[in-house]
Amino acid sequence: MSHNNTAHINGLVAISPIAVFLLFYLAVSLIVGDFYKMPIAVALMVASAWAVVIMRGTPLSKRVEIFSRDAGSSNVMYMIWIFLLAGAFASLAKEIGAVEATVNLALKYLPAEMIIPGLFFAACFISLSIGTSVGTVVALAPLTVELAQSESGSIPFFVATVLSGAFFGDNLSFISDTTIAATRTQGCKMNDKFKANLWIALPAAIATLVLYIFIGARVSHAELIADTNPWLII
Repeated sequence: MSHNNTAHINGLVAISPIAVFLLFYLAVSLIVGDFYKMPIAVALMVASAWAVVIMRGTPLSKRVEIFSRDAGSSNVMYMIWIFLLAGAFASLAKEIGAVEATVNLALKYLPAEMIIPGLFFAACFISLSIGTSVGTVVALAPLTVELAQSESGSIPFFVATVLSGAFFGDNLSFISDTTIAATRTQGCKMNDKFKANLWIALPAAIATLVLYIFIGARVSHAELIADTNPWLII
C-alpha cells in the first residue's frame, strides 16, 4: 500500500482486519461448536471486505486494485496454503485412525501412573507431526474425554493436558503455518527459528511433564480405546 493511502489508516485501525478475521472465525466456530465447520475462506472474505472499507480517501475501484495487488504476496499465500493443508492433514490423520493408534500405544506400554504424562507426550508428538495445535485438539479431545470418563478423572484436566501438548508441538513443527510465515517474512532459516523456540518451549515442556508425573500417580489403569496399529503411527 502506498504512503498516501497508509496516511489515512493509523494505529489499531491498520491491523483491525486481522482482529475481524480472528473474532469472526472464533465466534462462528464457538456458535456451531466445531472449528473445522467454519470455512476459512468465509472469514477471509469478511476481513478482506473490512480492509477495503477502512481504506478511505480513494475511490472504491482503486481500493480493490491496491488490496488485490498487495494480497498477492507470496509470504501471505504460503501461510494460507500451509494453514489449509495442515487442517486437511490433521483430518486425514484422525480419520485413518493414526491419532487413536498413537494414544493407545502410550496406554498399552505405560504404567497407570504415567497415563497423564503419556497423554501429554502423545499430544506433543501428534502436533509436531501434523503442524497444527487446533487440529490436534480437535482430533484428540473426543478420545481424551472418553478416557477421562472411563477413569472417573477430571475431564477439564485431561483436556488441559492435551492443550498443553498441542501448543508445544505446534510451536516447534516445521510444517506449522505460523512457523513458515514467521521464517519467510523475517528472512531467517527454519532451523534457526526451531533452535530459538526450542530454548523457550522445551524447558516449559519438561517442567510440565514433571508436574504431570506427580499428578498422574493418582490415576488408575486405563483401558485401550481401540486396537493399536503401529503402521498408522508411522
